[in-house]
Formats: sequence, structure tokens, C-alpha cells
Amino acid sequence: MPDMSEVYETLHLSGPSRNVELLGTYVAWLVSNNLLDPQLDRSAASSIARVRMQDLTGPEFLTTVLHGELKPSHLNETGRDFSRHYFVSGKYHADYNACEISGEDDWLRYDEISPKITAAFKEFTKPKNKIASLTAKIIQFPSKRS
Repeated sequence: MPDMSEVYETLHLSGPSRNVELLGTYVAWLVSNNLLDPQLDRSAASSIARVRMQDLTGPEFLTTVLHGELKPSHLNETGRDFSRHYFVSGKYHADYNACEISGEDDWLRYDEISPKITAAFKEFTKPKNKIASLTAKIIQFPSKRS
């Protein structure tokens, strides 16, 4: 069971550790891909809808709904597993830094990094063993009795 009091990352608004855009963009992707905890889905439904309509940015959602912290308790099981694999490991940071993000528009930034996050998520969720992903039906024919 994951430690729900753990904090994946805290928002830093200024200085060399500023991460508003980096963290906010990741949070917007999580919201848009239904990876939030069901209780948070219910309690913040209007803000979640606004993010999905691109009326509220990821950084705004992060500050107003998540109080500046991304925690395991904010996510459903798949969201937690993926975030440990991708965000906490630093893979997201590498993908984010590899993008040529220009301008201050949070949704243009999201459009640029979102395909990389989605590709990482698809890779993360695909079956690891092709044989295990195949479904077989065993058919048993009646035996001939003399």
C-alpha cells in the first residue's frame, strides 16, 4: 500500500526550482485522462470540468484544488502507479525538458508535451507479455463412445 501522506512534488513559484509549468502541465494531463482519486473527482467536479474544457489551467488547478502539492492520495491506483513510474522516476522531467516549449500559454505547452506523456502511459499500460494478453477459449468436443 502506498504512503498516502507522501508528496510527489510541491509547487515552487520562483527561483531556480520554479516548477509551476512543469508540474501544472502534468497535473492537467492527469485530470484530462481520468487518473484522479474518485473522491477528488466528486469534490472538485466543477474545477475538473473546467480543466477538461481548457477553461482552468493545470497550474491553476494545482494551486486552488490540490493546494500546491501533488500527492498519491490525489490519484487513483493507475494514476499512482504511472506517476511513480514516469513522474517520480524523472522520465517526465526529461520529456518535458526535451520539448521546445515556447511562450507562456499553458495550453500550448500542454499540447506540446501531452503526446509524450500519452505515449509513456500507453507503453506503461500495455501488457508486458504478449502471450498473457491473448485470450484463448478452450473448446472441448464430446468424445466418441462406442
